[in-house]
Amino acid sequence: MTERVYLHVGAPKSGTTYLQRVLDANRATLEAAGTLLVGERHLDRIHAAMAVREDPRLAELPESARTAWTRLVRQIDGWKGPSAVLSYELFAVASAEQAARVLKDLAAYDVHVVVSARDLGRSVVSAWQERLKFGLTTPLERWQPKPESAESSEWGWRTLDPSGVAERWGSTLPPDHVHVVTAPRPEAGPSELWRRFADACALDGLDVSLDVSRANESMGVVQAELLRRVNGTLRTQISGSRQRSVWIRDLLAQEVLAPLGSERIGVPEAQAAEAAEVWRRAIERIRSGGYVVHGDLADLEPAASADRLPSQVTEAELTEAAVVCISSLVVTMRDRSAGPTPTLAPAPSPVPPGRRQRVRNLAVRAAGPYNNVRVRQLSRRVDELEREVQQARRLHLRIATLQDLVTELLLDPESQDEGVTGRALRRYRQESL
Repeated sequence: MTERVYLHVGAPKSGTTYLQRVLDANRATLEAAGTLLVGERHLDRIHAAMAVREDPRLAELPESARTAWTRLVRQIDGWKGPSAVLSYELFAVASAEQAARVLKDLAAYDVHVVVSARDLGRSVVSAWQERLKFGLTTPLERWQPKPESAESSEWGWRTLDPSGVAERWGSTLPPDHVHVVTAPRPEAGPSELWRRFADACALDGLDVSLDVSRANESMGVVQAELLRRVNGTLRTQISGSRQRSVWIRDLLAQEVLAPLGSERIGVPEAQAAEAAEVWRRAIERIRSGGYVVHGDLADLEPAASADRLPSQVTEAELTEAAVVCISSLVVTMRDRSAGPTPTLAPAPSPVPPGRRQRVRNLAVRAAGPYNNVRVRQLSRRVDELEREVQQARRLHLRIATLQDLVTELLLDPESQDEGVTGRALRRYRQESL
C-alpha cells in the first residue's frame, strides 16, 4: 500500500520537462523499486492540474478531463508499493486553498511537496518566450512578469518565485515536508539537476538511465523577435488558446523557428534588477520557512548576461530568418498536399523528414475540431433520420392492424371462420352495431 507521495508542483522552465522525461523513460525501473509514476499519460497530469486549479477552460474539454484528478488519486490508492511521484509544473499556479484540498484528498499518505526553480533572470526571459508562443507582441524590454498576487498567471512571479509556491503548497505541511530543488548553472550539466531532484524524492539509490532526448523548445534571439512581429498579425487571425498552441506554439515557434537559431537572449537591465529583488526576498522566505533545500539558493540569483537583446537584432537578420521560415513553411505545405508535385530537380529541404511528420501531425490536430464538428452534425442528422424511419414503421404497422380489424368487423359474420374470433365478432356486431 502507498505510504508516501511526492508532489512535484513546479515551477515551469526549471528543467521540469527533462525530469519528467527521465521519470517516464524509467517507469519500469521505478515500479520495480516500489515507486509509482502517477499518470499513464502526461495529458492526464495536465488535466488533473487544471481540475485542481478549477481552470474554466475545462468546460470546453471532455468529461474525462474534468475527472482527471480523481482518477490520479484512485491510481495512488490502488498502488501496492510504498511511494508515488506526481510531476507537473503548472500545479504551481494553485492557490493555498486549492493546494489544501489536494492535500486533504491525499490525507491518508505522508505527502512531500517538491518545488524546483532556476536562475530567476533566465526565468523571466523563458516566461516571455512562452507568452510569445501564445500571441504576445510586447517587446522583452517592456515586458514584466505579473505579480505573485495574479492568481491565474501561469508565466508570472506566482509560478517563477519558488518561495511563494512553497508557502502556498506547504501551508498545511511540516517544513521538512517541503523541498526546494535549485537547478544548477548550465556548466554543471543536466545530471546534477536529476541528482538533486532524486534526493528530494528519495530516488537517489536507483540506477536510472539519464539518456533522454532534450527537445530544443527555446528560440534564438533573432527567431524570437521575428515571432513577436509576426504575432501582430497572427493574434487577430488565430484566436483561442487551443488554436494558438497548435499553430503558433507547436508549429511556428517550436517546429520551424526553434531549430533555426539558438543564440541566447539577454536579460534586460530592468528585468534583471526586478529578478534580483525577488531572489533576495525568496531566499529569506525559504530560510525562514525552514524548507529543505537541495542544491544552492545562490543558483537562483540572476547571473550577469552579455547576450544580445531582441531590440539589438538587425533588420537584415530578421529578413534572412523570415526567408528561411517561409521556405520551411512552403515545404511543409507541399508535403501536406495530395499527390506528387512535378519538379525539375529535387531541392534540398530545410525541414528534416522527422520534423515534417510532426508538422503534419500538428495539422491533423488543428483540423480535428473542425472535422469533429462536421462529423457530429452528420451523426446527429443520421440519428434524426433513423428516428423518423422508426416512427414511420410504427405508424404503418398501426394502420395495417387497424385496416385488418376494420375489414373483419365489416365482413358478413356468416362468411367468417367459426371459432373464438368468429363468435366474438358476431357478438360484437349484434351488441354494438
